[in-house]
Amino acid sequence: MQTKNLLDTDVQFIKGVGPRRAKLLKRLGIQTTNDLITYFPRDWEDRSRIVLIGEAKPGEKVLIRGRVELLDILHTQKRLKIFKVAVSDQTGIVYALWFKRDNPHYDVFSKLRKSIQRGKEILVYGSVLPPTAGNYKELSVEICKVLNGSPAESNLHLGRIVPLYHLTEGVNEEFFRELVRTALNSYLSFTKDILPESLKNRHNLLSYRDALEAIHFPKNFAEKQKAYHRLVFEEFFLFQLALALKRQKVKKTFKHHTYQIKRNLLTPFRKNLGFDFTKTQKKVINEIFYDLQSSSPMNRLLQGDVGSGKTVVALSAILLATENNYQSAFLAPTEILAEQHYLTFKHFLRGLPINFALLTSKTSRKERKNILEKLKTGEISILLGTHALLEKKVTFRNLKLVVIDEQHRFGVIQRAQIREKGENPDVLVLTATPIPRSLALTLYGDLDVSLLNELPPGRQKIETLHLSETEAYNFVKSTVADGRQAYIVYPLIEESDKLELKAATTEAERLKKDIFFHYRVGLIHGQLPGKEKEEIMSVFREKKYHILIATTVIEVGIDIPNATIMVIEHADRFGLATLHQLRGRIGRGGEKSYCILLGAPKTEEARRRREIMLSTTDGFRIAEEDLKLRGPGEFFGTVQHGLPEYKIGNPLRDYQLLQQTNKLASVFLKKDFWQPTASELRTVVYRKYGQGMQLLEIG
Repeated sequence: MQTKNLLDTDVQFIKGVGPRRAKLLKRLGIQTTNDLITYFPRDWEDRSRIVLIGEAKPGEKVLIRGRVELLDILHTQKRLKIFKVAVSDQTGIVYALWFKRDNPHYDVFSKLRKSIQRGKEILVYGSVLPPTAGNYKELSVEICKVLNGSPAESNLHLGRIVPLYHLTEGVNEEFFRELVRTALNSYLSFTKDILPESLKNRHNLLSYRDALEAIHFPKNFAEKQKAYHRLVFEEFFLFQLALALKRQKVKKTFKHHTYQIKRNLLTPFRKNLGFDFTKTQKKVINEIFYDLQSSSPMNRLLQGDVGSGKTVVALSAILLATENNYQSAFLAPTEILAEQHYLTFKHFLRGLPINFALLTSKTSRKERKNILEKLKTGEISILLGTHALLEKKVTFRNLKLVVIDEQHRFGVIQRAQIREKGENPDVLVLTATPIPRSLALTLYGDLDVSLLNELPPGRQKIETLHLSETEAYNFVKSTVADGRQAYIVYPLIEESDKLELKAATTEAERLKKDIFFHYRVGLIHGQLPGKEKEEIMSVFREKKYHILIATTVIEVGIDIPNATIMVIEHADRFGLATLHQLRGRIGRGGEKSYCILLGAPKTEEARRRREIMLSTTDGFRIAEEDLKLRGPGEFFGTVQHGLPEYKIGNPLRDYQLLQQTNKLASVFLKKDFWQPTASELRTVVYRKYGQGMQLLEIG
């Protein structure tokens, strides 16, 4: 009990902190001593090797030891003061420079004046600047230390490998480093090692205490790497154990409902489609139907690239539920996507005796009341909507199937909440953007996976081009002259002065009047009422518009085979995932399709995105590249991405370790997890993930 209390000590009571600095540390998520010692470095700098002045090269960060020869203070026109010290060793002289804004009320260099004196030995660390006109060597100083005669003298900031941290304004590196050192000295002995000895020995892992010491203050880079490996291993292993427990729980759960394939809805649905399922679609439908007819609830991920036909596969599962008088819920991450799916369902289910409804924040109070009543009585078989469907007021009479259009927004914890809406319902998760393999294990490790990796027959590969506006518009004209249709996509609805982007409404008027005056041009965007959007898409589908000007409202769920060209204005303003989704709206018939990117990239990242789009149509490769560009957090968006909050591990960089712990967790759960030697580990897994993943009733 004492150990727990000491590690939970408020950080303000550590020497040198106090209430004011504690507030600053809170911004970093540091409130307790345990938070502090597990706030890991973002990088490490080798400040252990002294470099001779003659060998110091411009652009390098170096540690120099030398004698102070001269001191001077320079004033610049921009009220900047420079403290300049000539430092010498046996190979030459370097001018060490400190830069500070001048203050008329006090001497900004008073401390340096007192400590640095002619004839003293000092250590200086910083960046070697480009050569001056007189070819003098200059060093922009980050930190220095005046030596007192000991040849082996070093401290936390120089003469060693030094940790660097993500910090906030008001907290500097030196203070934070010393704070971590103080905390480790006082509290490291109270930490517990939760990994069993046998596991550490088998995988050659450091003890937890040794790893914490070495991650902050390693003696060398090999030791730092060992510490990093140990801590990432533990972090990944805990989460993979939680996922394995979740899988085990679902497999052990018994569902009381069964499905019979009656075909009174499935057969007419397939006839209405106007195309045959691909081999892969048939295989995946069989996998889903097998799950639905098994005695445990389905927990499956359907992963496929744009245009691979996930929606009709999901609809097949929903119709099987409807045939058996069960209700289904279809969750989309945004209102626009929920509306899109509703229109798609309307198109595919036309003529079938099925009651389905859409529930979003735009639904009127009267209609909402009507929907909720019919849902409760079972009159509505399928309800589509956003996570508003999870509200307490939304009650189903007989919910047995939940389909989630993932879009990365709901993770394992959010999926656990959805199960509460029905009695052990079957869950099918769809991903519109392929998940990089490096993250699938983290985000979807609790699911069985089906893959749609085959495009419907007759479809050709989409060609992506980067053209000028004139070339693009001429291309559109010639395509339309051949009887095809086109999309022109803009990032905004209204004109934006700040971004100077062309907006859909203004441009629609200009293009109608000045460029495409011989053609019928429509406009669609997210702020239009649902019925109006439906009408516009219907008119476009019936070829009454030649060109449709749109915002990203068309990103998902639109299927018009005759639209074979898409022009994306300001393509540099869109992320890779959105560009790939937009491109997936064309190439849905047998004709060759073209995606044209307009706009000059203004940043290196935008240029890289354009290169990737021009070089591949493979969604998995695009997702991997997108992840490299943005990192996991931003890749998924900050809200509800369902990713565990790893303190040190990175699923992309540490993928091999993630794979290793994924395999190990399944084996460990069968053999060792329930042994007395793993009691600490069990406690931490349940404390960390038990509630969110609903693991508490296991074991």
